[in-house]
Amino acid sequence: PPFIAAAFRLLHRSCKFTILGKEHEDAEWISQSPTLMACWHFAFPAVIYRFRDIKALVMVSRSRDGEWAARVVEQLGYRCFRGSPGKGGSSALKQLISYVHRARGAGLIADGSQGPPRIAQKGILLLARYSGAPLLPVSMAARPCWRFHSWDRTVLAMPFSRIVLAFGAPMRVRRDISAEELEDARLQLETTLNRLTTQAEEALQMEFAHKQDQAK
Repeated sequence: PPFIAAAFRLLHRSCKFTILGKEHEDAEWISQSPTLMACWHFAFPAVIYRFRDIKALVMVSRSRDGEWAARVVEQLGYRCFRGSPGKGGSSALKQLISYVHRARGAGLIADGSQGPPRIAQKGILLLARYSGAPLLPVSMAARPCWRFHSWDRTVLAMPFSRIVLAFGAPMRVRRDISAEELEDARLQLETTLNRLTTQAEEALQMEFAHKQDQAK
């Protein structure tokens, strides 16, 4: 894990980052209150790098692969919670809320550890509901990149590539929200993350098209 984490840092340090919606990211950090960063599973490598070394909380599955992943992200300056906000009953959720309040924030995968891809799950909204922390949606695009043949088609930037991170406006989930409103919030998060993904991809396309025009 230390070697993997070091290589991960070196790879992303070689890349050029462009941030869209930085005012949303900055506003949450200025507030000094816990924030729940929410992204799609495919985007986690770049997002993990963005929020490294601030002792944020990340959730990692209890699987054997999860044990290896937990050791890597701990080397990147994260705290790990082994489990899920939607599994394990109220005691697990209360424990997770306590972890969130003690950390600077948390990084959450909106489509879970097994998918389906780019379909938001309700567990992340339950955590926002009972913790009182806002959800900060973020997605990304990279070029050139490797795209793994996994269920989520994970994107890993190649060395010296261009990465665009796109942040959306924070979302708050009221504690007294109804079941119907919770579903509306789930759809809102899903729509926002897909929109941010498209914005990041389009920003990269425009950047590369501009460079081609300059070359001509």
